[in-house]
Amino acid sequence: MNKSKLQHGDISSCIENTPKRKNSRKQLYTNFLSESYTNIKRYILLVAFAVFTLSSNAQNFDWVRSYYGPDNLDDTPVNEILGSVMDSEGNVYILGQFIGGARWDGGTDATSGILPFSSQRNRSTLLAKYSPNGDLVWHKELYSSYYDMDSWTIRMKGDSAIMLYTGITYPFDEGYGSTNIVYYFDTLLTTADHFPQYPDSLNVSHHGTNALITFDLKDGSIVDELFFMESYVKPDGSLLKDNVTNNLVTLGSPMSFNIDSEGNIILLRRTYDLYASYCDTCPDGIYIWSPTEGNLVSRRMLINGGEKQLDIPLERSSVWNWQLIKLTPNFDSVIASAYIFDKTWEYDLNEMISVHLHSFEIDSKDNMYICLERSQLPRMDTLPIKYSRSLAMEWTHCMLRYSPEFIPTGIVQNPTTYIPSGHTMGGLVWLNTTVDTATNSLFLMGYADTDYDSLKYNGTHLDLSRNACWMRLDADDLSFISYGKARADDYCNWKRTYMLVDKWRRAHNGSFAVKDNRVFCQVKFQSNILFQDTMISRGYGMGLFVWDYDGHEIAFIDYNSEGKYDEQGYIHLKDSSVWVSGTLCSAADLGRFHVNYYGSSTAYIARYSDTAFMNPYVYDSTSHGAGDVHITVVGDEEAFVAYPNPFRQRITIQVENGDLKIENGVATAWLTDILGRREQVYLAAEAPGRYTLDLTARPQATYLLTITTNTGKTHTIRLMKMSDVFSQ
Repeated sequence: MNKSKLQHGDISSCIENTPKRKNSRKQLYTNFLSESYTNIKRYILLVAFAVFTLSSNAQNFDWVRSYYGPDNLDDTPVNEILGSVMDSEGNVYILGQFIGGARWDGGTDATSGILPFSSQRNRSTLLAKYSPNGDLVWHKELYSSYYDMDSWTIRMKGDSAIMLYTGITYPFDEGYGSTNIVYYFDTLLTTADHFPQYPDSLNVSHHGTNALITFDLKDGSIVDELFFMESYVKPDGSLLKDNVTNNLVTLGSPMSFNIDSEGNIILLRRTYDLYASYCDTCPDGIYIWSPTEGNLVSRRMLINGGEKQLDIPLERSSVWNWQLIKLTPNFDSVIASAYIFDKTWEYDLNEMISVHLHSFEIDSKDNMYICLERSQLPRMDTLPIKYSRSLAMEWTHCMLRYSPEFIPTGIVQNPTTYIPSGHTMGGLVWLNTTVDTATNSLFLMGYADTDYDSLKYNGTHLDLSRNACWMRLDADDLSFISYGKARADDYCNWKRTYMLVDKWRRAHNGSFAVKDNRVFCQVKFQSNILFQDTMISRGYGMGLFVWDYDGHEIAFIDYNSEGKYDEQGYIHLKDSSVWVSGTLCSAADLGRFHVNYYGSSTAYIARYSDTAFMNPYVYDSTSHGAGDVHITVVGDEEAFVAYPNPFRQRITIQVENGDLKIENGVATAWLTDILGRREQVYLAAEAPGRYTLDLTARPQATYLLTITTNTGKTHTIRLMKMSDVFSQ
């Protein structure tokens, strides 16, 4: 049984030159007649090793796909992965951003362009489907020759469709003798006739609208479209006509959405419910329209040209806030709405306090998890959470949990020493959440970018200074269980590992994945990074980290990238494969695949496979420090495991539900090298069913180890000996 584990770097290099069987049947028959019995055995072993070699390539990156644009805008990566989802068959759908003139997989000819006529340096939206084998099944684009087209959120709608939230720019006359064109997915438009028009009485001067668009998974065809603008309603029921807003998906992602188990749409809107108009008779020369002034009572959604109109209640809250809104699947009615922060949050027009959304996720029970960040001013100590008895946001970052009924049921924040000289008051930056239902665990992903020597969670000290990290809690009571981190160099204060670039550079917060006692996350690092007892020295870099649920380091796959503005994208798990995506701003090596650098940002998606993912993983505390791991096998009796595999010096042999055959008081095994040389080796007993084998003196190579249990069953496993030098 081959249960090799995920390893650092490209482990295929030590076996790539293994001989492959090229002989025809006639040649094989001739060899059989001419060679001795010993040579025939050697030949068969070589074929067996070749088969193992071919299968071992599945223990690495299976494929890498990418696209890149002509250059960056203001040093900002523009060819990015903004989101991705996976269906039950393992197809991955990416929501990407590309710049005009972007090409697929490093192509240089005109046919490789994503949109051949998109020459303007505008940000545009890409929607693409990749099969589990990496085939590009279909792709759709949203492009404007005048304005940027920003899209921020993609979600699965059941297992038959995906939904995209985006901003739409109408085609219009630019006034310079030319017309703005819009490529609306499969349609090239030069007029706005495709989109619902809004009543002239609203005095709409904008050239766009918001859209929730549903696509069929099979071919990417549009199934449904919901276009909407918004305005404010005065106490007398009239609209604030001069403040019809359209593009809510601008910088800072002021709105996100999700879909619950019943198909209801839940919007999470960042409020900025304030409109200032000139006023000659007002003391300050302006008149303020706002719920806090009592002259605005609701926000009206005008759907499909005013065909439907939904009023969302406003409260006398702060201008800066967040509001949850639950609507029926087709926007027929508002089911519920709730503000996040209480109305005691005061504001000053000259000192507006901003709040940023990092993620908005829903679990299988429709509980909602919201990761928020706020700017910090010394005069503001806490932000009470509305509709809760005692919850409050006391630090700069937190994760809030809500029930399906919009009742706050818990908060996660990490207090630390107050830093009066900066804009932070402590706390970890929580970026994303995921729930493992098998262990009833809630995981939070984030990072600590400052020297926090007193960082805690509910009294538990967390050693996370300058480290990318995750924390595991009980999913019911949010009590602490464990945490893990990607360790930065402890000797350099300015070096760190982290999980996003500056948010003002339009960065997007990637996901992470957990399953079977493994935590997967892509991690960026600045200068040196530590893994187990090895250090990687590089100015910048990124790679895939794997821990167990207790935070022990299992594996690190180094991308060999040195891009300062690299971005982690999204991760999906299915069976024995991990899908990763993101943005690279330098050349990189994902296993045996080299991603070239064309002087601009490159968006990528890749699949990594390892059969060990199909088995639960258990950390072996007896060998901690040596980097050993233990893969528990669930199956027939007398299952045989060797770990670590690949190894460097020593392996441990475990027999589940049994023991090895003992002769003259010792256990023996047969070790066969790649040339077919067979040698009996002795195993050192550590405990019943547990043995060690020291192969330090053996050369780096692939071996077959054959062992017989005390019931007479024979097991053979392939072992790979790595160099003692850490592979980068």
